[in-house]
Amino acid sequence: MTTSLPSVLIVDDEPLARSRLKALCERTKLFGNMDLANGGLQALEKIRQLEPDIMLLDVDMPDLSGLGVAEYCGGLPRTPQIIFTTAHNKYAVQAFRLEVTDYLLKPVKEGQLREAVERAIVNIARNRRDQEPQIAQLLWVQDGTGSLQLNILDIEWVEAERDYMRLYLRGRSFLLHQSMRSLEDQLPDSLFVRVHRSAIVRRDCIAEVRRKGRKRFVILQDGNELTIGPRYADRVIDMGQAGRLGGSETVTE
Repeated sequence: MTTSLPSVLIVDDEPLARSRLKALCERTKLFGNMDLANGGLQALEKIRQLEPDIMLLDVDMPDLSGLGVAEYCGGLPRTPQIIFTTAHNKYAVQAFRLEVTDYLLKPVKEGQLREAVERAIVNIARNRRDQEPQIAQLLWVQDGTGSLQLNILDIEWVEAERDYMRLYLRGRSFLLHQSMRSLEDQLPDSLFVRVHRSAIVRRDCIAEVRRKGRKRFVILQDGNELTIGPRYADRVIDMGQAGRLGGSETVTE
């Protein structure tokens, strides 16, 4: 699922109902990709293929009811937001037991659809936040006589020392007993970049990327020079050209 407009799958066994819902969706301008299914069984196929964000789902269909489709969706890793669109109110209790987003009676009005879709979009955003890995803001490090907590945003760069990571910040350094891979997963990618198998740098601490012959280096704001590993070179150079590092573009010597 992307951060663009949500995709929608319109499911109804009546062609005129599908066309009307599609026209309503187009008028709201709340959707990206739109697709149609002519019944419950085709809906299952398209759900597997397309993984829609939102589904406008009829209930009374001859091959497989909307309730059956909703039950199927409940077992998926990522459940679409379901808005039932039906001519009957007798299924409402069953529908809400399935935790659907809304239940709209036909003929669906544009204002009602807009409200339901906006509610679904809020739910999608909330689910995304719940599924995002939580990044630690503080790390416990060794400090001579004991331990203390560091804010990860204060870390300027990291260097591997055998089984430890040495964290450099504001003229001081601390040891952390943790693997490079594990630490990299904890540091936000938007702020840090790995430049070598044994080094991670905060982006805004990089003054420039320099090349000497076939070797490349990052020069930090404090004057330290770190080698860029071959497997990380393209990533660092691309970020520099895109303006996502703190300093200048590559300098050749």
